[in-house]
Amino acid sequence: MATPETAAVVIPPFIQPDPALWFHMLESTFELASPKPITESKTKYNYVVAHLPPEIATVVRDVIIQPDASDPYADLKIKIIDRCSESKTQEIRRLLAGESLGDRKPSELLRVMKRRAENHNIDDSLLLELFNQAMPVPVQTILASISPITSDKAAEVADRILAISPNSIHTVSSGGDGSPSSSRNERRSTTDLLREEIQALRKEVADLRRSRSRFRSQSNSRRTRSQSHENRLCWYHFRFQDKAQKCVPPCSYKGNPMQEE
Repeated sequence: MATPETAAVVIPPFIQPDPALWFHMLESTFELASPKPITESKTKYNYVVAHLPPEIATVVRDVIIQPDASDPYADLKIKIIDRCSESKTQEIRRLLAGESLGDRKPSELLRVMKRRAENHNIDDSLLLELFNQAMPVPVQTILASISPITSDKAAEVADRILAISPNSIHTVSSGGDGSPSSSRNERRSTTDLLREEIQALRKEVADLRRSRSRFRSQSNSRRTRSQSHENRLCWYHFRFQDKAQKCVPPCSYKGNPMQEE
């Protein structure tokens, strides 16, 4: 016969796409149990085991057969979330694996991937990995050299790369004439071209920075010389100021009209 405590507990159905959410709901249920909240780890463990779908129970078979002695509920919870999350990652990979760049801009592809995965709470690192896999090989090579980088930044960089020489990159991606050596040569030449253009862009930026630095340095130098010229005093006025009895030009001191050739 069910006790008042067990009769008052209604366990929510297991949420396979999001086990962590299910445990949050389950723990709220334990708090609302009557006549008192369920706090014993072993009791909560038994509730979880009794309400697991068979396919999930199989995933944590070892934990069910040999539960943790000190805190069986916490151990089972961690194992279910960890192991089911691996399945969730595989599901997301399958969901987005069919996405290809085609004629779209990389940023457009990323928006589509985010929209398809918006209900899966996907980490940006996984999204970045899947996005990179959809890029042409030369783009992948360049993105791999940038660290750290987010998926949004990767899409921005990929847009710029494809804007430089889209035809040659897509030729490499399509495999050229089908010959492995031809494909490798085209891939190498295109990657080299992109690297040269990126290096040229970096050089332009560096030259611009040096030019600005020289301009600031020259301006400061002219300003210093001008101030030095305006403030040039003869030895007498520098030493005695308004008490000087002599003045040797050139001297910019205005307080004493006396000057001596």
